[in-house]
Amino acid sequence: MTIWMPQLSGQGPVYRQLAQAIAQAVEQGELQAGQRLPTHRALADKLGVTVGTITRAYAEAEHQGWLTARVGAGTYVREEALEPAVSWHIRQPDPSRIELWQNLPILQDREPAFRNAMEQLLATPGRINALMEYSSVNGELSQREIVCAWLNKYGFTATPERLFFSFGSQNGLLLSLMACGAVGETVLCEGLTYPGLSTLCHPLRIQLKGLAMDDEGILPQALEKACQSGGYRTLYLNPTIHNPTTSIMSLARRQEILVLCERYQLIIIEDDVHGTLPEVRPPALVELSPERVIHLGSFAKNTSAGLRIGYMIVPSHLHSAMSIAVRGCCWMITPLMIELTCQWLQSGQADQMLLNQRKVLRQRGELLRHHLGAHQVQYQEGGMHAWLPLPAHWRSPAFVQSADNLGIGVAGAELFTAGHFPSPQAVRLSISHPGDNISLDKALGILRQLLDSEPTPQWVI
Repeated sequence: MTIWMPQLSGQGPVYRQLAQAIAQAVEQGELQAGQRLPTHRALADKLGVTVGTITRAYAEAEHQGWLTARVGAGTYVREEALEPAVSWHIRQPDPSRIELWQNLPILQDREPAFRNAMEQLLATPGRINALMEYSSVNGELSQREIVCAWLNKYGFTATPERLFFSFGSQNGLLLSLMACGAVGETVLCEGLTYPGLSTLCHPLRIQLKGLAMDDEGILPQALEKACQSGGYRTLYLNPTIHNPTTSIMSLARRQEILVLCERYQLIIIEDDVHGTLPEVRPPALVELSPERVIHLGSFAKNTSAGLRIGYMIVPSHLHSAMSIAVRGCCWMITPLMIELTCQWLQSGQADQMLLNQRKVLRQRGELLRHHLGAHQVQYQEGGMHAWLPLPAHWRSPAFVQSADNLGIGVAGAELFTAGHFPSPQAVRLSISHPGDNISLDKALGILRQLLDSEPTPQWVI
């Protein structure tokens, strides 16, 4: 097999010449999507340069979006269809399939609650007109007070002066990365992480460095080792019902992580989108270190995803940066939707929706344990998803494909890997996604049979 030989321009550092040659080769079709590049050593010998030069060139080409490195497998031309940033999306309903693909809120009839809230707004002269005007960057004080009072009822310590609104937690994550100055830098995170983070980092040219984990989340020693080897400023964590592994970080581990973040001056972005779903949970990181943590929450999981209203509890020293980020992205969060959310919080509708969500998730957790309890499935009460390590005879991509052939959508572990973190053989099951318990019961039964079967051999001639 002939080794690919780049044509270098002779201008500038060699590593940049090579990165440019890779880009041109991909654009011109000389290198095809999915094609494996020569090893660092082989190409270094061919070009008569150091291995370090090749490593730096490949890293630059990967940063530019041309390549992707797979741990233990080599460096490949990026295949957009396989990238989490491209693959992660909301699947539309299909009556021929049962999706366990995404953490969507349990279906509820919200029409009466919406009608009541709008009637209350219309009954207040001038209120609708006021909500149709520009608002302040962090919403009205009265709105922030209502949200804080509701959060405090569920065990959070939120104050109006620290609260900002967002268009859901995904938008809150974008705003937080901007406020932290993380654009173009490397962000630390769990080795397995929320795919929406990868989606954001792709256009922002943010590199993710996934850290080793155990059954509580990231390992303190892995965090300290990373901090000692490079200058990082941002750490993204999902410590409560971690997505995808479902782990909940203990109080002792949270305190240990916070000590390290203080030592190395890291700002934590705490994704707590599932925070109100479990009835019992450790204190949020923001409770333990309010000046070290940006706390992200949302009403998408416990009330309605369509409202697109989230909230951020922001350290005082980042208020100016967060205000600039909000203004730069959208100027303000829609006042009418914030007010509608506040109406639900005050009327008790949000509490009822949350209680309904918890009730159905308890039922679905029981179904999960009934079908997959013998297969070491991992699940936390109140969680919208479960983590299923696969038996030795199954590989994640093969299991995902086999389930798909049977009309069941599941998410493979490879979608959740951060940076070069190795992908385990496991899948995530979103038990909240199906429209009813009967559909979930059917899907779990099919998956149980699939787990006990052998993969179809893939013969290569």
